[in-house]
Amino acid sequence: MWQVEANGQTFDAPFAELTQWIIEGSVLRIDRVRKGNLRWIEAGKVPALVEFFNAKDKNAPPPPVITATRTEVLGVAEEANSFINATPPSTAPLPTGDVCAMHADAAAAFVCETCSNAFCKACPNSYGGTVKICPFCGAMCKSLAAVEKEKVQTTRHAGAMAEGFGFSDFGRAVAYPFRFKFSLFFGALFFMIFTLGQSAGGFGGVFMIAGSLMCFMLANTLTFGVLAHTVDNFAQGKLDENFMPSFDDFSLWDDVVHPFFLSVGAYISSFLPFIAVLLVGIFFIAGSIRDSVSPPPISANQAQQLKELVNQTKQSQQDRVNSINNGQVPVAGPSNLTAPGEDQFQKLNDQMLEQRRSQLESTLGKSPETLQKEKQGYIRSVLGFGALFLALLAITLLWGFFSFPAACAVAGYTRSFTATINPSVVLDTIKHLGSAYALVLIMTFLLGVASAIVTGTLNLVLSPFDLPTLGNIPAKALGSFVTFYFSVVFSCILGYAIYKRSDKLQLFR
Repeated sequence: MWQVEANGQTFDAPFAELTQWIIEGSVLRIDRVRKGNLRWIEAGKVPALVEFFNAKDKNAPPPPVITATRTEVLGVAEEANSFINATPPSTAPLPTGDVCAMHADAAAAFVCETCSNAFCKACPNSYGGTVKICPFCGAMCKSLAAVEKEKVQTTRHAGAMAEGFGFSDFGRAVAYPFRFKFSLFFGALFFMIFTLGQSAGGFGGVFMIAGSLMCFMLANTLTFGVLAHTVDNFAQGKLDENFMPSFDDFSLWDDVVHPFFLSVGAYISSFLPFIAVLLVGIFFIAGSIRDSVSPPPISANQAQQLKELVNQTKQSQQDRVNSINNGQVPVAGPSNLTAPGEDQFQKLNDQMLEQRRSQLESTLGKSPETLQKEKQGYIRSVLGFGALFLALLAITLLWGFFSFPAACAVAGYTRSFTATINPSVVLDTIKHLGSAYALVLIMTFLLGVASAIVTGTLNLVLSPFDLPTLGNIPAKALGSFVTFYFSVVFSCILGYAIYKRSDKLQLFR
């Protein structure tokens, strides 16, 4: 039975009645039809119905409806029936998966996804140059090469699911970059150039700083572009693809801007709570330091009081000296020379001097005494916030390190900025990875330790080449090669974890 969708309604009819509706003009080419539970398709694109539409357009007699058993069931056109009648049933070879169902002497190149018949290159109808349509049921056809490739991938995926994610995958990830030595070398070379370019900011100047920031963005884009490309390939079961994205059809958005924003999204998703707590703490600490170091401004009333106290103190000191000279008051210690209100005078005078010092430092720079006071005030303020602030910083920082691999994985298999910064998607990924995510964290920690050891050793060995402004150029150059390699290994670790848990994440195609 066939179904016809016309005028907002669905009608059922056998093939012979459907062809009659076409001749009558009740079914048009743009109406959608389907056979049984097959997909809907425009009636004008069904090979078995094309001849009836052509006859209707030309006002010609309709072709006869084939009634042979095979063609009646499948509703094929007369050209298919001519092949069946041309060979006696007793001698005709049965179609197999290796030969065409319509031409027994032709090798099969395509197979129908619905009726599973195989066809040679000439049999399927082409639409748009790439879409192949089955001449029997009107469904889509696939190339046999693609079908065989899918079978291999499915078999390998089933074996990977049975094996599970483990340290054997860590070994595979370590060796994976060396399968593409050309990409590894030139990728590390570009990463080295971008890393060294970040040192240009040490020379100062707007252009140098802008160039340094651009190199930082390009280095980050390169590593995260590799990560997103690798995770996406592994999520689709492509375990033999190059980790380096193809630049044959280079796009500024797809190959530069988009990976950069994905990396920003991963950092936001993981470390935004830590940054927020840190900024709030710095705001309060800076306020308390400013209040403790900078004296309050002297008002006009206080300035007047200071002037009066100065005059009173001078007069009091003069009267006391005159009395001593006239022999009226015995000479005493220095404490007797203290006039009433002198303490208040000293306090206001110190406040005025502090304010003048602050004004000078705002122009000339802070003095060592002020810097020491600010440092001591910062330490006292941090300790004054107590254990709660420090605990929040520690918790949010640990959360950042804990969730960062998952955020990178989400960025890779979704290629979406909004999904990457969505905590629910990140948590859902961690949940479905399960114990595999714990292994990912352990492997990431091992990579971090190895990277720190290698870069530290390079800096120590090449320390004589350390320059004041540029730093240790040879150590940076060699360290960038190591860093790029470890970033590719990290991408492969995430890829293997996603691939072997893709049944839970519903990713594998």
